[in-house]
Amino acid sequence: MAVLSIAVPNKGRLSRKAINILNAIGFGIPEDPGRTLVMDIGKGRYKVLFARADDIPEFVENQVVDVGITGLDLVREDGRKVDKLQDLGFGRCRLVIAVSEDSPVDGVEKIPEGSRIATSFPNITRSYFKKMGKKVDIIPMTGATEIAPNIGVAEFITDLTETGSTLKMNRLKEIGTILESQAVLIANRSSLKEKAEQIEEIQSAVESVLNAKRKRYLMANVPKTGLEELQQLLPGISGPTVMNIIGREDVVAVHAVADEDEVNGIITILKSIGASGILVLPIERLIP
Repeated sequence: MAVLSIAVPNKGRLSRKAINILNAIGFGIPEDPGRTLVMDIGKGRYKVLFARADDIPEFVENQVVDVGITGLDLVREDGRKVDKLQDLGFGRCRLVIAVSEDSPVDGVEKIPEGSRIATSFPNITRSYFKKMGKKVDIIPMTGATEIAPNIGVAEFITDLTETGSTLKMNRLKEIGTILESQAVLIANRSSLKEKAEQIEEIQSAVESVLNAKRKRYLMANVPKTGLEELQQLLPGISGPTVMNIIGREDVVAVHAVADEDEVNGIITILKSIGASGILVLPIERLIP
């Protein structure tokens, strides 16, 4: 079987969680790979390449690697011809348009024609304003975009933000969102045909980990008199599993999968119907 190559960020906000998600499906990558550039995994079945997140879309498009983990913002900015396989749920941020707090402009539609917009994402920003039919002057910057309005480089900026705190520190206000981004799993289009089974295996494994993160496994000893109410409460995957307990005619063991944010309420109701021995466990992987 051919080796499947996977690129992950070697540093930055996506690196640790990208490694964690691969480790959750059995890769065994050190949390800090140091200066390692390439690592063989799974007795030679996989090859992991540690690269700059910005370079990963290019590497995937040119089939330097078959699949990669990087930010959707970087994929869109590069405009690379790759296929997005999976949203990964971490590294969430927004590419926003911002202006000085004291500016009268409070919406993107009010940005004057010919305004200067500083950005580290010139392609996404240019495309956005082109679709709006608004002519602006794009000023590419490689970093510290938020300083541009304060030093007269531009009147507006587009920049990535998670909480908006950095913008506020620099006395800027958001007036619009261009793109909502997060980490994504992407694939080379030729590899999707040549290594379809291997890529499907990785995608399915990653999806099972993501499914499990939002769920919890519940176990409890429940009086038989409360089963009807419990079946409405705990649908699980296809209904709760009910098992007899040796030596008990009045109580059964119930196992079910529940959404993480519903667990506390479920425990309260379990107690109200006389359940005991309640256990809540994390799930490593969940395949519906």
